[in-house]
Amino acid sequence: MDKIKIKRPSALGLDAYLPTEGQGREEMIQIYDWSLEDALKAEEEWECRYGPDVRGRGPLCRWIGARKLKDIYEMYKAGNNQAILEALHICSFNSLPIPRWCQMAFLSSYRKVKFYRAKSWDDVFGCPHAKGTNLYAKEKERYFRRKVVKRIEEIRRNEPSTPIDGALFERVGLEFGIGGKTLTETYYYKEKKYRLRFLSMQDNHSQ
Repeated sequence: MDKIKIKRPSALGLDAYLPTEGQGREEMIQIYDWSLEDALKAEEEWECRYGPDVRGRGPLCRWIGARKLKDIYEMYKAGNNQAILEALHICSFNSLPIPRWCQMAFLSSYRKVKFYRAKSWDDVFGCPHAKGTNLYAKEKERYFRRKVVKRIEEIRRNEPSTPIDGALFERVGLEFGIGGKTLTETYYYKEKKYRLRFLSMQDNHSQ
């Protein structure tokens, strides 16, 4: 794509989100400066260059990941140390450089365990799941949320007069063997809420 003029980190308010000086820093500045349209254009050109079956995360996924890192940093500033591992996951999954705040926070936490100032990883990174969490229920929700939304959207395209109501949720729930309209409805609205958060990323960027 045409080269986009890169602004300085201070002009974008990015200093807190960037890696240390070196390889990857300029690229991250550009990714943060992209609009959604820029990211989609870069994704299209990336696929044209390397083919639709190319392995790895493209510009669009990296753009989304970079914006997630902003939210994760706010979690960390609020005292949630689970944000450290979440940021490492986002960076690893999307091939993004590790922000300096995450780098320093990880090193500090790791050394507390390594040098006997903390007993376990949970002491420095936080317990991964709240006490009493039903792991099976959470895994089931994660698996079905997108499927439910996709199926309801498909039905609505083919049958425009079909309302989004209890009958539709029961119908889709039976198709997937979820076990009831209430649970299907919960999955549907949780996924819709998640998608609205994604759309708000673009709104926040344009302000």
